[in-house]
Amino acid sequence: MTARTLAKLATAKIKKEYVSSGLSQNVNKLCPIAWSRIKRCLHQILKQFFSQSNQLFIMSKLHFLVLATGQQDKLINVIEQRGHTYEIYNPNDVYLYVSSSENGYDCVYDGNQELTEPKRLKANAYDAVISRIGDSLNHGTCILRHINENLGIYSTQDADGLLTASNKLKTTQKLSYRGLRVPKTIYAKNPVHVDFLLKKVDGLPAIAKLLQGSQGVGVNILETPLATNTMLESFSKSNIDLKIQKFIKANGKDIRAIVVGDKVAVAMERTANKGDFRANISKNGSGRKVELSEEDKDICIRSAKAVGLEFAGVDIMKDDKGKTFVIEVNGNPGTKIIDLTGHNYFVDLVKMVEEKVGKIENKEDNTDEASTSNRLVGNTKVTLFRQKVDPYEKLSEQEIARIENINRLKSKYPILMKDLDI
Repeated sequence: MTARTLAKLATAKIKKEYVSSGLSQNVNKLCPIAWSRIKRCLHQILKQFFSQSNQLFIMSKLHFLVLATGQQDKLINVIEQRGHTYEIYNPNDVYLYVSSSENGYDCVYDGNQELTEPKRLKANAYDAVISRIGDSLNHGTCILRHINENLGIYSTQDADGLLTASNKLKTTQKLSYRGLRVPKTIYAKNPVHVDFLLKKVDGLPAIAKLLQGSQGVGVNILETPLATNTMLESFSKSNIDLKIQKFIKANGKDIRAIVVGDKVAVAMERTANKGDFRANISKNGSGRKVELSEEDKDICIRSAKAVGLEFAGVDIMKDDKGKTFVIEVNGNPGTKIIDLTGHNYFVDLVKMVEEKVGKIENKEDNTDEASTSNRLVGNTKVTLFRQKVDPYEKLSEQEIARIENINRLKSKYPILMKDLDI
């Protein structure tokens, strides 16, 4: 709708109701019935349009640096749909440089083999980092830490959180330290006292897990003494660390919840495939969208925070008595939950970034002076300067005309606009 069309439509509506009311001269003196008619006619037009026009000069585009080791179509689609731009790099192709300067000239380079010369990635070009690091986690988190901490760019995850989440034992320790219920767990480098170890997790059956692994890989069920002794001895001799946990009777079901900031974006109940005890979708399990109780939502949010992540997949399980146990925290949750539930959690993630880095400026502050804003670097708040700009600077003539037309209507009919809460 153009400014001219809006003006003609608003004027016609006002004149029509004004004439039918039988009153004259001042529209601000119309009787209550006429007020009601005018409000009905203009409310949808003016309030919706004014709201949209206001957003025109307070919305700013963000430029994302996406660190990913795989395809990220669902994330990229959301970034584009919300009007932002991005650059995507595989952290395995990125070089980090630490300078000898006390003033901090650390940087990173795109070292893709197709380039004749590495290209420097300038820190001031990016508003935020979104990490989706699966393979080569140790290297990927080194790159992420450098960008997040040394270059001072906000990221939705930090290196320590990802490394903690990747270690199943460390995750269990962190969760327990934060007062979250986890299955009984025991860990031993040289598990020679097998009977003692099993008694600590209430006997067989029990679950043995490698300390690293995802999608159900490295998770085994211990059902007989012979199989248990054989496995523990074999793993010990091979210098492979694992932890043993109590088997939770949950009818082959668990729940994956995606935590974004201070909320659960979506949750899915997973059911194991027939003949398997693992409910992972990657192991041909099935899934359906569920709504968590407020208590379970709080458990999931606290679990993500316990390992130091703002964005994570949290796996919980309920035993036959209804008690909730936190099983794992995943720093790189899969996207099949999006297909199965119809909820793209990347929308929630990008919205969180918009709020964190200040996409929407304070529309009451039109000063030209520099103002400060808080940006998170890891879990630390750092004060940065943001230069105020002319709110009309990037608008087209048509958009400016729209805003000015609304302001003229506000000036001409102040009581009406105030009554409409515009």
